[in-house]
This record gives sequence, C-alpha cells and structure tokens, in this order.
Amino acid sequence: MPAALSGYADVSSPVPDPRSAAMTGPSVAQQWAAFIHATDFQALPADTVARAKSRLLDAVATALAARDLPVPTVARRFVQANHGPASVIGHAERLPAVDAAFVNATLVNGCTHDDFLAKSHPGAIAIPAALAVGEAREADGRTLLAAIVAGYDIMARAYLGAPGMLPAFRGSGVAGAIGAAAAAGKMMGLDRPQLVNALGCAAMFASGFGEGFRAGTMDVKLNVGWASRSGVSAAELAAAGATASPLAFEGESGYFRAFGGTAEHAADATRDLGRRFLIDDVVYKERPVCIFVQTPVHLALTLKARHGFDPARIDRVTIRAPWLTLTNPGYTNVAPHQTPLKARISARFTVAAALLGRPVDEYSYYEQTTDAQVLALSDKIVLLDPASDQDGRVDLEVFCAGSAYQASGLEMDSLTPTTDKIVAKFRRLTAHLPAGRAEQLLQTILALDDVKHLSELAALLRPA
Repeated sequence: MPAALSGYADVSSPVPDPRSAAMTGPSVAQQWAAFIHATDFQALPADTVARAKSRLLDAVATALAARDLPVPTVARRFVQANHGPASVIGHAERLPAVDAAFVNATLVNGCTHDDFLAKSHPGAIAIPAALAVGEAREADGRTLLAAIVAGYDIMARAYLGAPGMLPAFRGSGVAGAIGAAAAAGKMMGLDRPQLVNALGCAAMFASGFGEGFRAGTMDVKLNVGWASRSGVSAAELAAAGATASPLAFEGESGYFRAFGGTAEHAADATRDLGRRFLIDDVVYKERPVCIFVQTPVHLALTLKARHGFDPARIDRVTIRAPWLTLTNPGYTNVAPHQTPLKARISARFTVAAALLGRPVDEYSYYEQTTDAQVLALSDKIVLLDPASDQDGRVDLEVFCAGSAYQASGLEMDSLTPTTDKIVAKFRRLTAHLPAGRAEQLLQTILALDDVKHLSELAALLRPA
C-alpha cells in the first residue's frame, strides 16, 4: 500500500453530517479535490503507473477497433461542424476538447471491449476526457498518467458512495461524469476550490439508465460519451468561474441521496483516499461482450474444453450469479435479438454460443443474431436466483446425455489486466494498422512518462 500522497492531510477525515448545524471537517468534494490536486506522477507507485499505461493502451486499442462502428459514426456526425485542437482516435478531424472526449468515449466503448471498475467503464470515460484536454493544453505524458489514476479513483468512489444507484441508474453515466471531471480538472491544473466546483457541476450533470441494453439501442452507448463530455464541461465551467455546493455529494439534496437513496455510504467514498489507488482493482475484457457475461462464457469454454461433450445432446444449462449481475439490464435478454448489442449483453446467447464453439472472441460474430443453433440452445438455459452464499461467485452447470458438468468461479477473477495480456490484446485489435504503426504506438504508450508533449501521441492516433 503506497504512503499517503504528500501535501494531502485530509486523507482519512470523517465525512461531516450535512444535517448538523455546525459542520466540521472537509466535505466529500473537498477531500476528493485535495486528492486530485495532490496526485503527482512522481509519488505514484511503479505498479500503479504500469496499470495506468496498460489502461491507456487498452482504451486506444478498443477505440481503433471501433473506428467505423455506427455509434461513433453518429457521434462524429453530431459534432462535425466544430473544430479545435483535440484528435479523434482513428480519424483525421480535430475537435474542441469537449467534443473529442465525447466521440472518443463512444469509440473506446464501441466494441463493448473496454475495462471495468466499481460498476463503471472508466477507461471509456476518464481517459478520453484526460486525453482531449491534455492534447488541447499541450500537456506531457506524466500529467496524463496522473490524471488517469485520479479519474479512475474518483469514478469508483462516486459509485461506492451511492451503491444503491443500481439497477435503476447506470454507473458509467452517473459516476462516469464525476470521474471525467476529475481527470479533466487534473489536466487543466485546476486549484482545489475549482476542483470542488468541477466535481459538484459534474454531479449535477450525471445521468443514465440501462433500458437501452434490453432493446439493444444506441442510447446506452451515447451515454458513455455524454458522461465524458459532461465531465470536461464541468471542469471547463469551473475554470470559467462556475460554482457548485461543497455538499453536492453528501448534502440533504445531494448526489448520494438522489442516486443511491441514502448518504449512509458517504464514508466509503473517501476511505483510504490517497493511500490506495483504486485503478489497481480494475479488470479488463478478454471478449467483446458485457462484463457480466465474461465469467459465464469463460466457465462454458472451460467445461467444453475439459469434458468434450456434444452440445447437440445438451438438455439443460443453469447459471447462478450474484443479484447485481442477474438484475443488470440486458443480462436476461432473450430472442429476438434485434441488434448485436442485445445479443452480446445476453447471458443466454453468449453462453450458448460458447458451448457451441462459435467464435465468441470476435466482434463480428455477434452480427449472427439469428443463429438457429445458438437460439435453440439459449432456450435451454435457465438463469437461477443467487444462493444465500453466492457472494461474487458464478456457477454454471451443463446437463448433457444423462451427465452433469459443473464449473464455478469468482466473477471476473480471470480478468486481471497484466501488461502481457494487454499488449497481446492491443496487437490483436490493431493488426489492421499499417506496418510498424501499431508497434510505434505501443512503444510510445509504454514509455509515456518520457513524452514531453501529448501531440506526439496524438499524431499516432490519427491516420498516417
């Protein structure tokens, strides 16, 4: 565990009760602002720096793979009249930072292949915000890495302070705006009062729910882009003089109560702040499907490889998962799957595809939403309520030709992002780039602390 960040004395301050007439101690926003302001590359542990680099590498790879997908195309069309200094990944146009953050967030999230932390997708939201602002302000690589660490941390804490937001609200859209404001504010060099205002404005702008996952529509993807855009907007407004309540989070009418129904988890939002970096807890996606079906698919592939049963003889499959997984919008999706997104979110469709040996690692496979064998096997899959001792475990059982095959695993346990795993994923997703281009981009990100101007990185993100 790293030592507390130097210059940050309020790291374990108790959160004041907003109902008390005489408040003592800094508010949540003030503690977060002090943390963001004090976060410095030089003080970051080597492992945390490596994790931040791998997160950027992963985000860039998923964005480049999504270059021509429908949602980013719509996002680009929406801002096409605007011009500015920030790059769009995989494209030649330059946009104002707020618009580049919006488009790049839809690119990172486009293939449903981006990372996950505390019920949100920080790589798709905090990184585009930091990158766009950093390029516009000619910042260096070290500042970008510090901003990524701060953005991930605050986004996770914005969820931890209001875990009751699920399943009614979407973590990425709600907590995401806060993390983007933290990352953008760090890149802009905002002072502590300005950061308090940026975080408070972002809390006001936070939004998002998950009905689009049930329909497979674009709105939930655009919500990711809007969260990044909202965070950059909040930071820019704070720089321009906008103010927000210092009790925007734990206040009687604040964010925690609005989205989580209570402020009783406010202390969780600041616990170990500055002593433990939450980016170290992030998981990545090995396959381009919802994070909540990654483990069931992994277990299905494991059982099939281990036992070699004939999927044509499967009589029944059961999946038992935690409540927040079972109730995640889209997890229980059934046919007809009008769009590929509806299929790639569905536990039934993805597990059936895995058991049948379909290429579940390939984004393009999920265009096959009417695969008759997959749909037939999907009808045999039963999603069970969690057991009393379920905790974070996923259980999969396949009944085939009179035998039962079982596999269990902790949710997302196989998805810790080592540098080797992320480099391999990066090379797979960027194989379409011109010879040498992907390797140059890879080496630049791995040596980002030596990059003096982010324009060097941005030039590699645009077409040659």
